[in-house]
Amino acid sequence: MPEAATPSILDPSTPSILDPSTQSILDAALVEFDRHGIRRVALEDVARRAGVSRTTIYRRFANKDDLVSAVTDRENARLFADIAEELRSQRPESNYYVEAFTSAILLTRRHRVFNRMITDEPALTLELARRHYGAAVQRIEDALRVIFPPGFAARIGAPAVHELADTVWRYAMMALLLPSAEPIETAEQTRAFATRYFLPSLPQALRALPV
Repeated sequence: MPEAATPSILDPSTPSILDPSTQSILDAALVEFDRHGIRRVALEDVARRAGVSRTTIYRRFANKDDLVSAVTDRENARLFADIAEELRSQRPESNYYVEAFTSAILLTRRHRVFNRMITDEPALTLELARRHYGAAVQRIEDALRVIFPPGFAARIGAPAVHELADTVWRYAMMALLLPSAEPIETAEQTRAFATRYFLPSLPQALRALPV
C-alpha cells in the first residue's frame, strides 16, 4: 500500500514549515551538486555558499547523506509537480499513460542535478532511488490524480493508481539508467519505448478503463 502523506519540511506545498536557513542550505547544495557532482561536495562548501556556519547545517542535517536526501526529496516534489502541471495544461491528444511517462523522462533529463547524477553517478542514483522509493511513488500518485480526468482516479481505485505509479517509477529507472540498443533521449524515442514496453505492463484495471 502507498505510504501515508505527511507534512514535511521538504514539501514545497508547506513553505511555512521550511525556514529560510534550511531553504538557503538546500539551494546552495543544489548549486554545488550541479557544479561539482555530489561526491566531490563537502558540507563546508555548502555552508560557504549558503552564508551559514557548519553548525547551522549540522543542526538540520546529521551528515552529507541526510543533506543529499533532503535535496533529492525537494527536487522530486518539484519535478512531479511540474509533470502534473505540464500534462494538465496541455491535455495531450495521445495516450495519457505514454505522455505521463514521456514527460517524466524528459523533465528528469532536463534537471541539471538529476541528469548529472544519472550520467556521472549511476550507482548513487540507484541507491537514492531505492532510499526514496516510497516518497517518489507517492509523488507520482499525487501527480496522476492531477492529470487524470475528473473522477477517473476514483473509478479505478487507489490500488490501481498506486500500481500505476509504481510501474512508472520502475520503468523510468529502466529507461534512465539501463543500457539500451535503441536510444531513449528524444520525446519521440521515449514515446516509442513507452508504447512498446510500458503500456503492456499497465495494471489490468487501467487497460480495462483507458483514460
